[in-house]
Amino acid sequence: MFKKILGTLGTRLVNAALALIAASLNANYLGAENVGTIYLIIFSVTIIQLFNNFVGGGALVYLVPRAGVFRLFVPAVIWTFVITISASFLLFFLGEATPALGIIPKGYLGPVLFLALVISFSSVNYMLLLGQEKVRAYNMINLLQISTLFILLLVSLFWLHIRTAMAYYWAMFGSYIIAWVISLYMLAPSLKPEPLTGMKKLLGEIFRFGTYIQFANIFQQLNYRLSLKFVDLFTERAAVGVLSVGMTLSEGLWLVSRSMAMVQYARLSNEMDNNYAVRLTLAFIKITWILTFAGMLLLLLLPAQVYTTVFGQQFSGLRMVIASLAIGIVTLSISMILSGFFSGINKPYHNTISSAIGLVFTIGLGFLLIPAWGIAGAGIAASVSYTMATLYQFIIFIRLAKLSPRDFLLTKSEINQLLTEIRKIKAKTANLN
Repeated sequence: MFKKILGTLGTRLVNAALALIAASLNANYLGAENVGTIYLIIFSVTIIQLFNNFVGGGALVYLVPRAGVFRLFVPAVIWTFVITISASFLLFFLGEATPALGIIPKGYLGPVLFLALVISFSSVNYMLLLGQEKVRAYNMINLLQISTLFILLLVSLFWLHIRTAMAYYWAMFGSYIIAWVISLYMLAPSLKPEPLTGMKKLLGEIFRFGTYIQFANIFQQLNYRLSLKFVDLFTERAAVGVLSVGMTLSEGLWLVSRSMAMVQYARLSNEMDNNYAVRLTLAFIKITWILTFAGMLLLLLLPAQVYTTVFGQQFSGLRMVIASLAIGIVTLSISMILSGFFSGINKPYHNTISSAIGLVFTIGLGFLLIPAWGIAGAGIAASVSYTMATLYQFIIFIRLAKLSPRDFLLTKSEINQLLTEIRKIKAKTANLN
């Protein structure tokens, strides 16, 4: 399992490096306003995916060992196709009727619809692979996707000389087409036709489990990105670009927690021992907090000139954005591990409650702070939201696991176990060479 975490972390580090370079290219060649449009397109796609993931999301990971791949693949694909088209037009007409509530940027319905389709179909394949604990295949596809995006972005910028938001859009669309095809190829051996009897009961189970997970995801994604819409509404599109890049840099520190949480969830979904689940979660919380805190200190110590050198003068407010997000970013790294725990032991409703608590603070403080303080207010609102959401999960985890404050100290045995796992991986690598 530790090898899977390192593999996932390594993949995410490469992905993060390529994404950082891509963000720098966008900032310098497209400008803050176009970067803002790009992130609003991505936000629109994310909202549509949230509807899709009631059937095609994390519930698939939990149910694969219990229901089989083919019987989950069929309803997930049908649901994804119907819901993507319906949700896209629903959001479009909502924006036409009430511009202030518009999610899809004006003139981008078609691009959002097609990007949402290909990303959502890919996501179904990813979840089914994870449900089989094929973490290596999942990592390979993600690495291929971001690498392809980077190459296509270079083609758009320097060969086709596109200097609009569509430069990044086409790169993203093309990369997900390739990722979808490859993931389908990797999943194909598991898609052996099976009788679809008992589908009514299975669909009920998918919706039951998926609803808890997905409402948590809906609330959480709104916590992550609703501030972009508020900033677009109360300030200007260029400010959205600055905030989005600041969020991307800060959220890059979630590499460790996301890598651990993904492997943890896949492992616990196939594991019935609650004591093991608690021990694993406790160790992951300690490691992810220390590493995320150290990473945030490093970001905060970088001079403001570093950010303007990499992203340009239009992004001079990046250091302020990162500082306003700092507490929330570190806190939410713990939340990701706790979310994996609650989902893995079939108590995902705690994640839903946690995310709903966070959303209340996101909306309330967003309306209060963003008009007054702009992107700094957005960062502060996010930090408070993330902290309150995590606090709820933390309290429930302590009660369920019957833990004391001493249990959260990193012990010598845990450090030795970590070093032993690293030595094993090194030894295997040396033998292969």
